[in-house]
Amino acid sequence: MRGMRDFLTVFKNSFKYCWSDRMGIVMLLAFPILIIFVLGNALSGYISPEYDFEEGEKIGIAVISETNSEHNALGTFLKEINIINVIYTDNLTALELLEDGEVNIIVGTDLSVTRPPVGNLSTQIAMSVVDSYSQISAAMETAIKNGENPAELMPLIESNISVVESPLGNRVPGAIDYYAVTMLVMILMFAGTNGLNVFEKGLFSQTGARTLTTPVSKPALIGGLLAAATVTAYIQGMITFLFSWAVYGVYWGERIHLVLLTLFGVTLFSQVFAIFMILLLKSPNAAMGGMQCIIWVMTFVAGGYVKIDFGEMNNVFQYSPNSLAHTVIFGSIFGGNETKMMSDLALLFVYSAVLFILAFLLGKRRISK
Repeated sequence: MRGMRDFLTVFKNSFKYCWSDRMGIVMLLAFPILIIFVLGNALSGYISPEYDFEEGEKIGIAVISETNSEHNALGTFLKEINIINVIYTDNLTALELLEDGEVNIIVGTDLSVTRPPVGNLSTQIAMSVVDSYSQISAAMETAIKNGENPAELMPLIESNISVVESPLGNRVPGAIDYYAVTMLVMILMFAGTNGLNVFEKGLFSQTGARTLTTPVSKPALIGGLLAAATVTAYIQGMITFLFSWAVYGVYWGERIHLVLLTLFGVTLFSQVFAIFMILLLKSPNAAMGGMQCIIWVMTFVAGGYVKIDFGEMNNVFQYSPNSLAHTVIFGSIFGGNETKMMSDLALLFVYSAVLFILAFLLGKRRISK
């Protein structure tokens, strides 16, 4: 009971401190709104999904086939999807088509995918189609091995085709929709650097030193500081979220609860990351520099500006916090793989839990009573 009272006291005092700098709060709210608008409009002609996926157009997929024949399982699956245009060809011709922009991806005989270095919405949809086929094939093979009737999987096949045929909910997103997601995730990640001020004041300043002379426990102190910084950053993020929807008309889909939960997960991670860095380095300036470098890298590899193909490293970069958040949010808006979305969301919270445990252990060693 005492611990909860201490936690609430630290939270209340730290929350007030977070909102005491009114000019800083105004800048924190205005900057994300401005950057979404500027990037969404200035770069719309370069990577706008509207530019490469207009109504009536089809997504091109080149399928490597020695006989140029469509009589295979993949061809049968793709044939049922109205928005897909399949070209059966050899590898050399397929690469030329990809380079000329006539197809969005190439699918090899082993279902390996070759995509352009800079991706776009059509590329992502094409890759989702192949991913859906791979999952269905694996499910069918497992059913047959287990002696089950593969016909029972037909509802799964039909639902996947339905999602692919209307992956955008009858809406084509613009560049500002794309940047509203990627930039809000980045901004919430950088909100952790603002939380450093709260942690510095509560742990290493004269105020923190006085608090440490009281009976307040370390878990209550660290937890109260973390809760205040997280709630403050999340409120700021929600204001940006609502502004982008009401003023810019950004499309956030119908599963808003999942989007908001993901944004909370990003916010929590950024603040736990901040308190971990300041306890690790015991220097707000060093923690600030380290966080900024790491967050810029995570934003870049996650495609926060332009989606880039990093080859085999994509298998590693897909687990960065920014990438996890992008997968869940874009998936919830445009009908992504449910299993992948839920596992990525869970992993985002696991990251926060692991960092919090490490921060707590560091706090026990480095915060002197």
